[in-house]
Amino acid sequence: MRGAPTNREIALAIGIDELEVERYRGDTFLLGDGSWLIHFAFEMPRGLRQRLTGSFTLIFKRAPAMADARQED
Repeated sequence: MRGAPTNREIALAIGIDELEVERYRGDTFLLGDGSWLIHFAFEMPRGLRQRLTGSFTLIFKRAPAMADARQED
């Protein structure tokens, strides 16, 4: 299992700058399905949180490795 997503991975996923992720990123929790729940600060500017839920969170799910033959249901 890989560790928590990096600020760079999150920045690419939601289309903001890596420094902005670092500034506003809060807690990160591993969920039972292997995805990550990432909280962001309430102070995060509206223009940066377009891809977040109303509760300032992101569900980050990594794509399976190319060598991983398992399939999602």
